[in-house]
Amino acid sequence: MNGFDSVLLALDGSAEAARGASCALWLAGVLDATLHVVHATRHPLAAADELARLRVPQAQGRQVVVHQLQGAAEPAILEEIEAHRIDLVVMTARGESASGHAPPTHALGSVARAVIECTRAPVVLLPARYREAVPWTSMLAAASGEAAADRALDTATRLAAALGIRVTVLHSEGGPAAAGGRALGSVYADAPHHEYPRRLDQLVARGLARCSQQQAACVDDVLLCRGEPAAMLLEQAARLDSSVVALGWHGALGAGRAPVFKRLLETSDRALLVVRGSEASGARLKVGSDIDD
Repeated sequence: MNGFDSVLLALDGSAEAARGASCALWLAGVLDATLHVVHATRHPLAAADELARLRVPQAQGRQVVVHQLQGAAEPAILEEIEAHRIDLVVMTARGESASGHAPPTHALGSVARAVIECTRAPVVLLPARYREAVPWTSMLAAASGEAAADRALDTATRLAAALGIRVTVLHSEGGPAAAGGRALGSVYADAPHHEYPRRLDQLVARGLARCSQQQAACVDDVLLCRGEPAAMLLEQAARLDSSVVALGWHGALGAGRAPVFKRLLETSDRALLVVRGSEASGARLKVGSDIDD
């Protein structure tokens, strides 16, 4: 038992949504989890045909359960997440809405938005620019001191431990962008920064408070960057060749809300592990000093 015993792949019948199959199959295989394939469609296929469409090997079929549901995708997927006590959801950021000929106006489709806004299960979200990369080799986790970020770091670390990969934690302070990250223990020229190593130790320790010592050992580096948080996450994910970027958010995507999350959705080519915090839905995503106004 590693805490990730059930994985759900959300499909809406589109080729775009099916792009998440390889990631979901790999995760379920490494985690020894049951993969629930939820396909909300007006034209259900036989389970064997659906597995063949997703190129699921026959040997893995016994660990894959196909749920063919008629009706709207949003409520169907949410009901299945609750009914099967799903530990991890995998889905593309835009499914059927990406199949039109007109250029997309939003980086997040209606189905994905409904899922991340309404479920407390962690969601592996694959942005429009996602380039398939499995197996995962490392994670980059955003830390800010916010409760949502603490929960994301906890989830990322436990998942990384189960997958046998490493985690780098990044805390971004607003200000002119530096050329790269600085590891804990660096000597800071200005006096106010002298206390950063201790503060960052405390910040990370809070996020790892519920992890075992073995799980926490997956965190092999903690970086402090100066600059706009989304830009720093993108820069460091590229520099470290991170397979996935983990971040917490507070559940609000209206105008002026969640700017870091939105920019990652629009520009990142890596999987995003999105973890919703326990705060009220009116709260806003904050990473580092990037605070919604």
